[in-house]
Amino acid sequence: MLEHSKLNSVKSINLELTDGWNYSIQLNRWFLKPIGAWPLTLCETTMEKIACMILTVVSCFLICFLLIPCTLCTILVDTDLDTKIRMIGPVSFILMAAVKQYILITRSENISECFRHIRTDWSRVALAREKDREIMVDNAKFGRWLSSISAMFMYSAGIFFTTVMPICARRTEIIDNETVRMLSFPIYRGLFDPRTTPAFEIAQFTQALAGYVIYTITIGVCSVAAVFVMHACGQFQILMLKMDDLADGKERKSASSTHEGRLGDIVKHHIRILSFITRTEELLNEICLVDVVGCTLNICFLGFNMMTEWEHRKTLGTMTFSSLLISFTFNIFILCYIGEILAEQVPKLVYKSARSLI
Repeated sequence: MLEHSKLNSVKSINLELTDGWNYSIQLNRWFLKPIGAWPLTLCETTMEKIACMILTVVSCFLICFLLIPCTLCTILVDTDLDTKIRMIGPVSFILMAAVKQYILITRSENISECFRHIRTDWSRVALAREKDREIMVDNAKFGRWLSSISAMFMYSAGIFFTTVMPICARRTEIIDNETVRMLSFPIYRGLFDPRTTPAFEIAQFTQALAGYVIYTITIGVCSVAAVFVMHACGQFQILMLKMDDLADGKERKSASSTHEGRLGDIVKHHIRILSFITRTEELLNEICLVDVVGCTLNICFLGFNMMTEWEHRKTLGTMTFSSLLISFTFNIFILCYIGEILAEQVPKLVYKSARSLI
């Protein structure tokens, strides 16, 4: 009877570990797998690894399908200044996505180590007290919420830009009275002429798929940053609880009963948190720079596009560019906000340390 009770207890702990870890990184998996940015070392089967590599190739091809024709069209086609400015915005956004995809793929081992670190922390907290588990769940829930809001803004704005606008846009007349349908992203006609059927439909469908890829890359980066930083904040909060227990003389399940043992457990936990933050910083440094600089430039271009659309009384275009503007602004806000939350943990930790030593 006792052995059966112990077996049920172990199964309950393992289930809690699996559910907690999956709950924490679930959105990361959903966003990174379709674009082939999920680490191969975390793939469980050979077929899953092959599928991930195929998705990587497909996503890179779709990004190139947008980037190369858009860049050539922006540079080589003689147009007025307003049109040039309108073309630069999409090119810069695609270039941002290409750089972030490159960083995610080349640093997949770093991402994998961070995910393993999170899994180990969940296994540790499964044996700890209820308060520690509540802290980790609350921080995981907040990281998921930030990821969900980012996805909602980016996908809603992206659907309007890549599908609704081209379908609802009015056909324009050129000099020889030939009707031209507008695509989401400009294409250099020296490479591919999308003015006729079925070339237009093929280009439009491919651009829609490529748009999904670049939007998912943007969301995936914000999701990884939010989940990793909020996990680090949760570990800092648990560390501060351990310091409170040390000051109050309480014993914890995961620590030694002696004062020296509990102090050593605190030091080891602190070093572990710092190592996780170092890995996260190495992963997100360049990505955050690209995101902040690129989104700032795109906000300026979107502001110009909004004024142009408003001047010509184009309601759909104004709504679409407004949605994109909100999405880019929220992405910058997420990166700045989670960075501020993490920075605030240091003064709190210093205060707890001073209180424990007094």
